[in-house]
Amino acid sequence: MKRLISLFLLTLGIILPILAQQKEIDVYLVGGQSNATGQAYVKNIPASFKIDTRVRIYYSRFLNKGEGSEQWNPLCQASETKNKFGIELSLGTKLQSLYPKRQIALIKHALSGSNLYQQWNPGNRQKNIRGEEYINFIKTVKDAIISLKQQGYRPIIKAMVWQQGEADARDIAGMEQSHQYSSNLKNFIEQIRKEFNSENMLFVYGTVIPIAASRFTGRELVRKAQFAVSNNSNSEFSVNNALLIPADDLQMLYNDYQIQHLKMMYI
Repeated sequence: MKRLISLFLLTLGIILPILAQQKEIDVYLVGGQSNATGQAYVKNIPASFKIDTRVRIYYSRFLNKGEGSEQWNPLCQASETKNKFGIELSLGTKLQSLYPKRQIALIKHALSGSNLYQQWNPGNRQKNIRGEEYINFIKTVKDAIISLKQQGYRPIIKAMVWQQGEADARDIAGMEQSHQYSSNLKNFIEQIRKEFNSENMLFVYGTVIPIAASRFTGRELVRKAQFAVSNNSNSEFSVNNALLIPADDLQMLYNDYQIQHLKMMYI
């Protein structure tokens, strides 16, 4: 018995210093379709805005055409191409200013035009198959978390930022998908939390399709579904800690300076 106690104390004496040496790092996940990927132009970033490169970012091989992907980098743009950026720059920089004593890390995978009902389907319902983008997202996050642990960090997943819904409102998707968006989004949030053992993880998402267009036949249904899932909707689909952000006042791509400049060149 004494030998057993001695062995236990010795093991404890080894493990505790190792745990004490681990550095906590707050992790924020980013996913969705085109507006999550990022459609803003790097050239338009004001000179006054300084990217806080103390923040780290890990993104999938489907972003930046694979350049710099699947590894940890100082905060940088991570969109479809190097001349565009998404929420990562302002999100990471702002989080670091709000929590100056914390280390901040972002993990991102997104794909333009991707839908929730199939491509981001968690596959946890009967006869459902896990979607390709869901698989890519989970792999990206898990690989990034493993890498942080190998570097001596103790990652803490704090929140996920999700921007998606247009593809499920499209005419080519069919109205059935628009009707099911609230159920699908609720299921997606709950499954993501289970995947990463983060039961109350904050889930933040923005309203979609601010301007009606004929191709978005399910626009109103998806927008109502987004509200129904929010934590303060009191609906059957309401999810705790799901926060819907009004985004209708954000600049549209067709009003972007770069687009207007290119138009002028060809007049």
